[in-house]
Amino acid sequence: MSDQPPRTESEIVELVRSIDVRAPQELHSRVESLVAERAPAIAGRRPPAVRWGLYAGVPALAAAVIALVLVVSLSGGGGGSGLTLQAAVAVTLRPPTMAAPDENPHDGTQLMVAVDGVPFPYWEDSFGFRATGARVDRVAGRKVTTVFYADGHNNWLGYAIVGGTPAPSMTGGVVIHRDGTAYRLLSTHGARVVTWLRDGRLCVVAGHGVSSRTLLELASWHAVGTTLTT
Repeated sequence: MSDQPPRTESEIVELVRSIDVRAPQELHSRVESLVAERAPAIAGRRPPAVRWGLYAGVPALAAAVIALVLVVSLSGGGGGSGLTLQAAVAVTLRPPTMAAPDENPHDGTQLMVAVDGVPFPYWEDSFGFRATGARVDRVAGRKVTTVFYADGHNNWLGYAIVGGTPAPSMTGGVVIHRDGTAYRLLSTHGARVVTWLRDGRLCVVAGHGVSSRTLLELASWHAVGTTLTT
């Protein structure tokens, strides 16, 4: 997949299959029915002449599938599997529902939003990434707050902080240590991802059009290690 949200039927199906969460059969059936209804060309039930018309509805289908994925993650399928990395990254692919938080007037390195006292960074002056929006979700029983950033070159990323302790454990990828903190670099949903712990809270940054090196620089920026000042 490319470094973009899912745009084709095959990418949407891959996204659904990548979610490592057990769920009730009813939810699986809903996802499968939605994909089958909106993307019958996959099964070869439509002639090639009408296949191109299907792609007009792909963005809406992607949003609906991602929403169902989050419901699946929340349900836990009775197995108590908890929050997965895939579910956390899926949140960063959804559109913002709130305005971008303002810069903290008392500390120019932070925004006026935090999770359990852990603030989101203000990156515009240092890195050229300005906050463009935010959203709050509840996934697998966890409150997940996401702030979205974009630069002037059509590159964007979502920065999610998962509330509560102990933090969910993440696996896979390549681990790089900086100043005593372990940063896990990997790719999922077509996005480059870095995860780490700040003050015991799981942070997930997923970037599109952003290199892993840049993500690591952003994640390890020393200025965000303190609690929110009000």
